[in-house]
Amino acid sequence: LPQFAEPSRGPISLQLLLLGGVFIIATILVFGGITLLAGTLGPWLNRSEETQRVMNKLAGTIFVGLALKLARAEQ
Repeated sequence: LPQFAEPSRGPISLQLLLLGGVFIIATILVFGGITLLAGTLGPWLNRSEETQRVMNKLAGTIFVGLALKLARAEQ
């Protein structure tokens, strides 16, 4: 039984269905907002080669940092 489902509050199946629905709605709202923001900022960021260079360097730095963290992780 998941820790967020409590038998004293009614049928477990209904609780899981409602919590799943809330999660789906929240996900749609968050990803929808990200999509709208990306659609608005995308053309503006693609105008300048300098901006693209900075974004590429930033992404590369993030990936190198993640790789180093992964390499240092203990199993």
